Amino acid sequence: MKTRHFLYSLLLTFLLIQVVRLIYVQPAEACTIGVASGKATADGRPLLWKTRDLQSRPNNEIYTNTSYRYKFVSVVNAGGTYAWMGLNEKGFAILNSYSGDLQASDSGLTNGLLMRDVLGNCATVAEFQHFLDSTNVTGRQTHANFGVIDSTGQAAIFETGGTFYRKFDANNAAQAPNGYVLRTNFSVTGGGNSGIERYHRTVKLIGDFYSGDTLNYRSILRYQMRDFSDFDSNPVPVPFPERWKPDRPFGYIYTGVSICRSSSVSAVVIQGILTGESPKLSTMWAILGQPASSIALPYWPAAQTPPEAGGDPTAPLCDEANKIKALLFDYLPNTNYIDSYKLRNAEGGGLWARTFPAEDSIFTAAEAQLQQWRTNGVVNISAMENIESGLARYALIQLKQAYTGLISSVSDTQSNMTAGFSLKQNYPNPFNPMTRIRFSLPVSCTIHLTIYNVTGKAVLTLASGPFKAGTYFVSWSPKALAGGVYFYRLTAKPVTGTRPELIVQTKKLLYLK
Repeated sequence: MKTRHFLYSLLLTFLLIQVVRLIYVQPAEACTIGVASGKATADGRPLLWKTRDLQSRPNNEIYTNTSYRYKFVSVVNAGGTYAWMGLNEKGFAILNSYSGDLQASDSGLTNGLLMRDVLGNCATVAEFQHFLDSTNVTGRQTHANFGVIDSTGQAAIFETGGTFYRKFDANNAAQAPNGYVLRTNFSVTGGGNSGIERYHRTVKLIGDFYSGDTLNYRSILRYQMRDFSDFDSNPVPVPFPERWKPDRPFGYIYTGVSICRSSSVSAVVIQGILTGESPKLSTMWAILGQPASSIALPYWPAAQTPPEAGGDPTAPLCDEANKIKALLFDYLPNTNYIDSYKLRNAEGGGLWARTFPAEDSIFTAAEAQLQQWRTNGVVNISAMENIESGLARYALIQLKQAYTGLISSVSDTQSNMTAGFSLKQNYPNPFNPMTRIRFSLPVSCTIHLTIYNVTGKAVLTLASGPFKAGTYFVSWSPKALAGGVYFYRLTAKPVTGTRPELIVQTKKLLYLK
């Protein structure tokens, strides 16, 4: 009887462990990574990139480590030193994605500790491979896909367990026909499929960049790392003029299967060098905070991290991005949903209208300086630090202004929605050939009543200009348009006061033709 009870307890313990692993371990760390050799990129320089997903560690910062053989810069959890993606002064870079289908040892280096140690001690991919050979004997607590590049042009992903590894070389035409290797949270060696939706999406995106000769750090940062997709890996537009489910708010996107997720806490693209260039010009472009809510900045391993990116106890850049994220992911019943109209609305406003131009200015300034250093062959570390600091201060100011703008927009919308603004459902609906739309204004406003198609493109403005307080009816007979689903939105700005344009409400209609 005691034996049976013991076995029953053992079975329950085992099942509990597996449930905990499924609920907490697997979704907790769900990164998307890639590596490209110089033959695949637009400028011939190798690239290494990662979107880091770890909901439990939202405070990330940049850390310059000088306690090893080689100086290096890395993304760490605030207050920590374990590296989760990084670059050293010799041009060697490493990052990882968790791969639960690889078997780890019970002792030895963990993923973050391993990356910290090799950044401090390895100058090349060959040295890193030698390190793996040596620790195959002693064992490692690793189950990860490690992506690496170096100043010699080597670029690879190593699927790494506790006592073995398997190399996928981006320069090997048999293993990487187009010169790049991509992973999410599974390995070819282990045969898993965790993160397969993100994997299929990144295959499509990087393939398009490669085919269009636009595989560069900019395209990855802007379009791959801020990409939203559905369960079939199809792109979701921003803004999203639909409901994900009937009971979800209009315009909110479910991000649980996207590259850009609610659990994404930072992102990096590391750009290597051409033959003959100084390894010190290898550049780590990093986004601190959820990628959609933040701005990318350049960091160099020879420079000291600016306080905006490596603060105590947390980095101000990441703090500001986290405040913006809270406004974007504000659907409390399920915080995997993001309000896409706060990112970009159909009138060209929204968060990205503020942050993307700022980021473009940073790209331009950094590229101009890099080109000067590459041309004259002289790297001034003091000037490098001044540029890093200046760009970081600029980015922080832009994020603070963007947050203030979002706060104003949200508060104005919420206060006025309860103060008499209303947009009624069109009648009749469905309709042919004509329908009427009613809206009410509590004060005199400048308004826009606009029709959009299912892709979010404005096709017609039904009413525009100053309107006094009151109730209005607008008739619409869309003879020149195809039948189908359309959306109509009322935006209004009070004639008096300094409040921004307000999105009051959006509704859907069906035109039968």
